[in-house]
Amino acid sequence: MKSTLQKLLNNETFVATLVILLTTIITYGVSIPQLGYYHDDWFLLWSGQARGAESIIPLFAIDRPFMGVVYSYVYRLLGDTVINWHLYALVWRFIGGLAFLWILRLLWPEHRRLTTLMTVLFLIYPGFLSIPNANTKQNHLFGFASALLSIAMMLQAMKTREQAGKVVLYLLSLVLTANYLFIYEYMIGFEGTRILLLGYSLFQDGIRNIRALVIETFKRVWPYLVVTAGFLYWRMFLFESSRRATDTGLLVEGYLSNFRYMSLRLILESVKDFLDTSIFAWFTMPYNLISATRYSHLGTAVFVAGLVIVLVLLYTFLYRKSWNAAQGEKDSGLIREFIWIGSFIILCAILPVIFSGRQVDLYDAYKSYGLHPIPGVVLFITGIVLMLQPRFRMGALVALIGISASAQVLNAYDWANYWDYQRQMWWQLTWRAPDIQDNTLVMTYSANGYNPQQDYEIWGPLNLIYRPQPSKAPAIQAEVLNSDTTENILKLRVLNNDVRDIPLHRDFNNLLLLSMSPVSSCLHIVDGSLPVYSQGEALLLKQVGEYSHVDRIIPTGEALAPPASIFGAEPEHNWCYYYQKASLARQMGDWEEVDRLYKEANKLRLNTSDKSEIIPFFEALVNLGQYDDARSLYRKQIRGSPEVRLSVCESLENDPGYPPEYGYDYKMVNQILCEE
Repeated sequence: MKSTLQKLLNNETFVATLVILLTTIITYGVSIPQLGYYHDDWFLLWSGQARGAESIIPLFAIDRPFMGVVYSYVYRLLGDTVINWHLYALVWRFIGGLAFLWILRLLWPEHRRLTTLMTVLFLIYPGFLSIPNANTKQNHLFGFASALLSIAMMLQAMKTREQAGKVVLYLLSLVLTANYLFIYEYMIGFEGTRILLLGYSLFQDGIRNIRALVIETFKRVWPYLVVTAGFLYWRMFLFESSRRATDTGLLVEGYLSNFRYMSLRLILESVKDFLDTSIFAWFTMPYNLISATRYSHLGTAVFVAGLVIVLVLLYTFLYRKSWNAAQGEKDSGLIREFIWIGSFIILCAILPVIFSGRQVDLYDAYKSYGLHPIPGVVLFITGIVLMLQPRFRMGALVALIGISASAQVLNAYDWANYWDYQRQMWWQLTWRAPDIQDNTLVMTYSANGYNPQQDYEIWGPLNLIYRPQPSKAPAIQAEVLNSDTTENILKLRVLNNDVRDIPLHRDFNNLLLLSMSPVSSCLHIVDGSLPVYSQGEALLLKQVGEYSHVDRIIPTGEALAPPASIFGAEPEHNWCYYYQKASLARQMGDWEEVDRLYKEANKLRLNTSDKSEIIPFFEALVNLGQYDDARSLYRKQIRGSPEVRLSVCESLENDPGYPPEYGYDYKMVNQILCEE
């Protein structure tokens, strides 16, 4: 046993791989149990469940059809269990790291320890923060790793003497090239990286004449150029994209119609994105995360970063003799190589993105354009670090590793908070609404920056919970609440459109408005007959609250539980549970049940900081004729919150017109709440 362990420790490649694996697990893996589904994940999950895995293929036919094929088979493998997608994404992040190490070792084999540290930086680079969005971003990680493996296999084939091995490596490399291009067209800049690294490898082999170098490079790279040309021909002349963001015809038309502006934009955005990815990402992103986090989260981030640093230091101690911190010409030559090659790779990565009318935008954690410049960024920043005095280099690299690992941990906390927010909202909805009528248009408004960006972030989870059976279209509809959609509410429009190939029918006459309280984090269902708004509720929501139809909720029947594979276990029955159950009982006019729930919540010493949530219990006391108790509750809980009182009393200016059997004592509610 001891002999086997000794052999493994003597194998530097094995230990370097182990360091890379442990870095990946420590930095990303520990947060996986707290992560979930986000954004674009939802329409895919709904389609896979409601229409079958085969529906995912036409789902992406409008922009990236090959990705739909891959996605479909991955869905068949992973299903809708949330942890599966995060582990799968983690595997591809690790494979990408190994591919990068492979490339570095082929080009700079004498710098083994340095290339390992560079790979660690590659894995935890803080300019790519969307790996927690695993379901969607596994496509990016798969394509990214495919591109790196393609280049690594090409370089390895050049150094392999056995003819059969060469052929196999070249063929695999070509297949992987087509694979990543057809998945994400904006990664095409890797082909510029391929040509550069191929030429550099030939230069290392002794070809110094420029003409001979160009000829030899072309001899070896032409099959890749054929694959790339074939892809471009298909993309530009055969494939018709129905999505504006990926329509090459519209893009070319934009450049021709406004060439001066688009050219200037290309130059300025290239400079900006180059600086963002290569320099600012190492400091700006970590600072933003650190400045907005809790002390407890910061402590965990520092601890995790410390573990990664210890791991790196142990590795460097074991192999300190292989550091090869040569001085003089060798040192300056390596610096030049890293900086110039790194700069070229960064430009190859960002130019297709900018040319297509987008930008890298590292400050949006949802975007993924900061992923494929990473190889160039790591080379560039390592070249900068090597310009320091030798005694400072290791310290600088360790500092960057610590900063990056901390940033990734804090970023995972942000995504985990977002997922917890979503889980709480959907679980609370099931506590409040046993069922929802078909063709209801649900609109949500969330505080703390968690407002959905797209409608499928609402109808996706809604239909997965309430309509899990097979369906061609969502039975319950949704829309994002913003200034544009507000006009649709006010004009009671009926709209039909599609999200990819999913047909949607939105009837704003059937609106059901949801809001997560910015104070207590309880979900509020707005009753348009008598709107009660949370403290600090958004003005936008108040403008349309009266259009919300609470009767779209079916209050009877057995409450549905969200599927555990997606939404996890049921949260603790805290104040929000009792508030939701009381709101449900209020909808049915069951005032005894509302009163019972409040007494039970009091017995458990549960309370809320959002006094608007006391209103249903106050109403119950009034409607049960317990006026003294109602006055007492009003004085203790509501009177000191003028914002809540003003909001409710504005709603109470007119009798809501509830039917007699509902048992609503409008006069006494109004008198105690608004006149005393």
